[in-house]
Amino acid sequence: MSLDAHDWLSRFTKAIDTRDLDQLLRFFTPDAEFTYGNNPPMVGHDGIRAGIGAFFAGISAISHEVVGGYSPQESVIVAEFRTTYTRLDGVPVTLPGAGVLELDGERARLYRVYADVAPVFAP
Repeated sequence: MSLDAHDWLSRFTKAIDTRDLDQLLRFFTPDAEFTYGNNPPMVGHDGIRAGIGAFFAGISAISHEVVGGYSPQESVIVAEFRTTYTRLDGVPVTLPGAGVLELDGERARLYRVYADVAPVFAP
């Protein structure tokens, strides 16, 4: 399989931005591990659904801009993002972040996001 990292990231971030957990989970293997910042890993579809669902409940919208991405090997994607989180009070906060994905075919089995979202939840 030849992976187009840019196309995959575009489809993946669009799935995140819809906030549709069923659509998003299609991008993960059933036993995937997703670590966001310094939070404990979310494991499996149930763990990811619970963790990301709770995160989505704390914001009113999210949108990603892929700044850069590359695939140093076919099963790995490294990406840089600018993500705009719209707080529950309607204020948008745009922050930088990066992620590393290890894929099994076209689905992520490991996803690590390096971002500090504290400003999104600051008073």
